[in-house]
Amino acid sequence: MRFAAGMVLIDAPHSALNMLGIDERLADRNVTRVKTFRRGGNRYPYVSPQAWRYWWRSTLSEHFNWELSPLYREQKQVFTAANPLKYPDDDVFGYMRAFKKGGINVTVTRISPLKNTPLISVLPERSALTVDDGYASRHEGDPVPYSQEFYSTIFKGAFSLDLDSVGRFTLVHKAGYKNMLTWDDVPKDKKGQPKGNAKEIVEEIEEMERLAEKLGVQKGEKEWLMPAEVRKKRASETVKALRYLSGGAKQTAYHTDVIPKFFLGLSIDAGINPFISDIVFEERGEVKFNAEALAERLKDLSEVLPTKKLYLGYDAGFVRSLGWDIEKIKATLEGTGLEVFIGTVGEAIEAFAKEIESYYG
Repeated sequence: MRFAAGMVLIDAPHSALNMLGIDERLADRNVTRVKTFRRGGNRYPYVSPQAWRYWWRSTLSEHFNWELSPLYREQKQVFTAANPLKYPDDDVFGYMRAFKKGGINVTVTRISPLKNTPLISVLPERSALTVDDGYASRHEGDPVPYSQEFYSTIFKGAFSLDLDSVGRFTLVHKAGYKNMLTWDDVPKDKKGQPKGNAKEIVEEIEEMERLAEKLGVQKGEKEWLMPAEVRKKRASETVKALRYLSGGAKQTAYHTDVIPKFFLGLSIDAGINPFISDIVFEERGEVKFNAEALAERLKDLSEVLPTKKLYLGYDAGFVRSLGWDIEKIKATLEGTGLEVFIGTVGEAIEAFAKEIESYYG
């Protein structure tokens, strides 16, 4: 199995990208707080993984014209159309949908080929977070005090895209692998005809089959496979979208550019990501990059690095502010025997996307 693994750094110099709201557990209920979590003796601001995925999905719609799967709500559940043939975000981001109508109870699920961490602050709360005290005074009468937290930090996030799963849909009766409805899900009468209460499910199956024929899907007993050109397009555009990533809360007041300022990517024949832990870290208030640790890690994984090529993209101003020596980093990484592509973030992402495309032939 081939995965596209990557890591991004997002500069957030004055930001509140994902808020917790009012924390009812605390005595001070006049402060809008950011999300934090504890690790060891420190707390770290973070952006939730679902928020990052929301930005990612929206960027694919805006810049690559992806038709996003519509959302439906039933009671306390929200789900998408669960149609990965028609909607590329259902294919790449996965889903779970329960059909519970007319006495029929069928659930289809798809494990997301795209996996991502939260965006986690490299700097701990004590070095990154502050509170802005303000007053609402545009109305008549006394001003109303309020407070909100924001931070100045760098967020680190990692992702992994399962290239074999993009455009491949399984029909196995197992959680995560029953991706679509089948005729076996349709209750039938004594003559073998679908019962009247199955009308909605029958219509969905018929639509899916018409679409499969139109797109040229290869249909097997246990899986359907979309044409290579469709899989190639969906996989490469998913990675390319990082170039144009936008989103985040409080943009009106804090206006943060969330396009990555540093990018690492490589192909790997294993469901692991060598960029997740401890290669970017805080030391005495400064953000460091441990090229030696990454080089050792990649050397240890060399047998599952099929192309032996690492893509490194960086923003010159960002790297300069951190005092990182890119040439020294490149030399250290090349010591593992890997070819290291160096360029801007956009150039590295585009080059990595081409490598992804080549995987599909």
